[in-house]
Amino acid sequence: MDRDTEKNMVENAREDPEAFGLIFEAYYQKILSYCIYRTMNVEIARDITSETFFKALKNLWQFKWAGAPFSSWLYRIASNEINMYFRHHKYEPKSMEEAIEENNMPELASKNDLEAEIMRAQERLDENGDAAKVLRALRELPEKYQEVIILRFYQEMKIEEIAATLDVKEGTIKSILSRGLKMLREKIAAQPFSGAGILHT
Repeated sequence: MDRDTEKNMVENAREDPEAFGLIFEAYYQKILSYCIYRTMNVEIARDITSETFFKALKNLWQFKWAGAPFSSWLYRIASNEINMYFRHHKYEPKSMEEAIEENNMPELASKNDLEAEIMRAQERLDENGDAAKVLRALRELPEKYQEVIILRFYQEMKIEEIAATLDVKEGTIKSILSRGLKMLREKIAAQPFSGAGILHT
């Protein structure tokens, strides 16, 4: 999405909360995917995604354009929600249905396709042994390494995009990425692993 379209969408949603539905449709799938890889649990990921958009709508007036795309702000909210979940292991977000009803957000037009994609994502986590091993090992790393590695390799963000999302310098992101991959390799070095993927990038 180009920056002008994104800006128009956000400004319209600020004036009319019902217009937030376009933001919801545009970014829901990306944020859900990120949450699935971070939590390895589809139901928790859906709850966190719902809460992310609920808080984004509630705090939309606080968002400021500073060079980074609007999606970076959504990823930052999602990261905070995920980290909160891991720290407290107690999460009581609004359900997607409640968020949609309270804020007049439309359900996704491609809901059936999305449900199928969610099922495929869970199946990949359950059945792809090597991928699951990497993700489980990744879950054992400190939060900052999880965030950067998943944003880089699973969300396919560029270094500068990750830096904007997490509000840190690009050099810091490169350092975290390098250190995180080293830690990840060490954690699964003794485990049978046949795939390539991020460990060999």
